Order: sequence, then C-alpha cells, then structure tokens
Amino acid sequence: MSELKYKELAERLRSEIKSGVYRGGQRLPGELELASKLSCSRQTVRQAIGLLVDEGLVYRMQGSGTYVQSGPARRTPTKNIAVVTTYIGEHIFPAILHGIEEALTENGYSFMLSATRNRVDNERRILSDLLAKPIDGLIVEGTKTALPNPNIDLYNAFAQQGIPVVFIDGYYPDIKSPTYVVADDRRGGRMATELLLKNGHTRIAGFFKSDDIQGHRRYAGFIQTMRAAGIEVSDDNILWFTTETRDMLIDACGLEVLDGCTAAVCYNDETALELVRLFGERGIAPDRYELVSFDNSVYAQLSPIPFRSLQSPKEQLGRLAAEKMIHILALQPETSSVLPWTLPEAD
Repeated sequence: MSELKYKELAERLRSEIKSGVYRGGQRLPGELELASKLSCSRQTVRQAIGLLVDEGLVYRMQGSGTYVQSGPARRTPTKNIAVVTTYIGEHIFPAILHGIEEALTENGYSFMLSATRNRVDNERRILSDLLAKPIDGLIVEGTKTALPNPNIDLYNAFAQQGIPVVFIDGYYPDIKSPTYVVADDRRGGRMATELLLKNGHTRIAGFFKSDDIQGHRRYAGFIQTMRAAGIEVSDDNILWFTTETRDMLIDACGLEVLDGCTAAVCYNDETALELVRLFGERGIAPDRYELVSFDNSVYAQLSPIPFRSLQSPKEQLGRLAAEKMIHILALQPETSSVLPWTLPEAD
C-alpha cells in the first residue's frame, strides 16, 4: 500500500508539473507542507519526489529546496570555459591541460582554471563561485568519484542555467546522461596484470585507490585477469588507500602487503614511487619486486628503480574533452569516449 501511495503521489505531482501548476524553475512546496496538504507522511512525499528527481522532472538544491526542471536558458556567449581538475601542476595534469588549452584557443575560447585537490568541499566552493561567473561551459574532473558526491545539486544548477558539463578522467554516476572522456581503466588493469604474468609472476600484490573510480576499475581488471589465469588473490596482498592516506599506509603496511609476492600492480606512478622510496629506506634489493604502474609520467621516468608504466592518452584526453564541449556549444550531438591504454616499449 505504501509503495502504491508514493507512486500515486508522484503521478499527481507529475501531472501538475506538466499542466503548469508548477512551472520550470519554480520551487515546490516543502515536504512537510506537501504532506499536510495531501494527507500523507513526509516519507511518502520524499519517495515521490525521489522518483521525479530520477526522471529529471525536478532537482534538489541542498539547503534551498526542490525545483522544477526547465529547458536550458538562453545565454549570451562569453567564449569562456571553466576547467576544474583535482590538481594542476602535478603528475598527468600539465599534459591534460595542454590538450584542453590547444583545442579551446584554436577555436577562439579562453579558459579559467581551478583545482579541488580531490576534496569535495573545495569542489563545492569552486562550483558555487563558477555559477555566478560568465562562462559558456564547464570541463571538470570528478572529485572522489567512487564516493557519493554531495555536490550533485550544483551540477543540476549548471544544467538549469544551460551550461553544459563535460567530465574528464572520472564522472559521477548520479549525473543523468553525462558526457565524459575517460581511459579504459578496467582494460588497463588487465594489461598490467598480463604483463606480470607473462614475466613469470604468479604471486602479485595490488595497491589501489579507493576514493576514485579509476582505482576500482583497475582493481577489477587485475582480479579478472588473475582469476582467468587460475590464481586466487588474498585480501592480505591488496592495499586500498585514499587521497589522504596513501603515503602513510604504504609506509606502514607496504612490505606486509608484498609478503610472499614477487610483483605488484600499482594504481599510478606516484604509488609506485612511494614503494620505491620504501624499498630504499628498508634496504630492499632493487630487483626484489617487479612493479607495473599507470600514466608513464615523469615519476616513472625519474625513478631510481625502473618500473614499467602504461601510457595514458593524457593530451588526447584533454583535447577531446574540449572538442566535445565546442561541439555541444554549437548544438551538435556528442557522445562519451573511452580511450585505450598502451604499453611503451621497455628501454
């Protein structure tokens, strides 16, 4: 009966929205007001509104209320694009940003750049500021994409204002029909593991990032490949870390996770370099473990102990995201793209 009731309420609200009782951009009455008006519980109202949110008829603004979706507003073009990444001058980001800059400037656009440092509170502050700025679009790398994101209401607000969003490297599954450019991380996990198996390793550890979805997908490819080879992996040989805990956990548990293993798949080059640092501090022989990593960044090239690293399509990823944004702004249809990893030849 309760399920029937909230579906009936959703249908009533849906009908009122379509008939113009509640118009695009208008705030719906609060849950308590609707519950009193319609003689039902607040939970029933919340479930009914949840259905309408899933359908894209309404959207929630945290601390403000629930609003009716309307068609994208007509905006005066500014030729400005906002770009938000987790970091700017570190690791793979200079190459990604170079690709974005080239494509935008070739087409007469300028861009403003911000970094979240992979913190959702920073992301919220930046997105809130950008909503008040004269921009045509937003290219953004999702922050902690493996976790529930509390800033979806702001992304809905961009859609409400007619500002398109293109995601790079990671995106939020709660965003309806997102446009994104990402690397094929599951396949990358398989490639890294296949390389170690080919080199004769059967006891392989894994060091993966838990708060970004790339870590989950690389782990999935790793596990899939090990099981396909008939090898079970113990949880004792897997280390999950977050943005904030990587160095601490590798320092405290890295050698324990490697116990009984001869090789490891590492989430990225920074992770592999942390292990290399640990080996040096603990007097581990350079050839004791073989490491395979991701990104083929300067960290891999400068490591005192060489390790193989898959090549990410960094600059292509940035350029393609910018090109998609330009097409969307020109009202051309666009789809998401998944780019392949490659394995550079060993020196």
